[in-house]
Amino acid sequence: MKSFYKEIFSYLCEASQLNQAKQNKDDEFYTYLKDVAKEMQHYDFSGKVVYCGCDNPEWSNVYKYFYENFHLLGLRGLISSHYEMTDNSYATYYDGVNTRKIKLDGNGDILSAECKKLAESADILVTNPPFSLFLKIVDAYKHMPFIMLCIPAQMASSSLLPLFKSNKIHYGYTTANKFYRPNNEDDKQVKTCWYTNLTVNKKAKPIQIVPYNEEQFEKYDNFDAVNTDKSDKIPEYDGLIGVPISILTKIDQNNMPFEIITAKSGLKINGKEKFKRLIIRLK
Repeated sequence: MKSFYKEIFSYLCEASQLNQAKQNKDDEFYTYLKDVAKEMQHYDFSGKVVYCGCDNPEWSNVYKYFYENFHLLGLRGLISSHYEMTDNSYATYYDGVNTRKIKLDGNGDILSAECKKLAESADILVTNPPFSLFLKIVDAYKHMPFIMLCIPAQMASSSLLPLFKSNKIHYGYTTANKFYRPNNEDDKQVKTCWYTNLTVNKKAKPIQIVPYNEEQFEKYDNFDAVNTDKSDKIPEYDGLIGVPISILTKIDQNNMPFEIITAKSGLKINGKEKFKRLIIRLK
């Protein structure tokens, strides 16, 4: 029971943080260097030009990781740009010896034509983007290799779920749950994970297929499917099943025991609304 409430609390926190970011544009979550290093060690950057598209080189630990490990990683180049709210921004180019700083015509918005042109000269985008712009950034840069941070539940969005189903986007290897804030504010607790379209090789977590019981797995009032509140236990049911979104973090995309149909909000049991569910069908 504790794991169930923990899962609900985690989902609520994620949704709350994302909604707050959208409403207040409170997107200043700065990644700790150890969290960047923990994820990046799983990828091969040799011979690559990395573009950090939302990362001010003066304080971004995403940029700092690649700058300090430039030769160890075998990088060919490192580019950075960042957003300035009231002024023109700048880009930096580092070749392992010298850094060039170039003033941009615009404010450094990663979705601008100017920043997209910077990306064209890179091999991979690695960044901690504003949560409120995450889906737009993925849409704009999904044609090139990328590694980015956001909350896990975004994988069930209408734009990312089709990419997940077709094995074109994956969760990375690690999570980051604590971020430092500007102006010496207290750390921000936000459960996030890395997203990438690079190949990810990691073990899937075990998911049990358990006997179906009508009392344990109730049907929704307003949708023809049964519900489960645990992402590691799926009822052996010949029909649609609603499971927690968190199941996406546990499965092997190349060997899923079920077919993903869609993601659905507003589902109710006995008049009480459940959190957003992934709708699946056992194979």
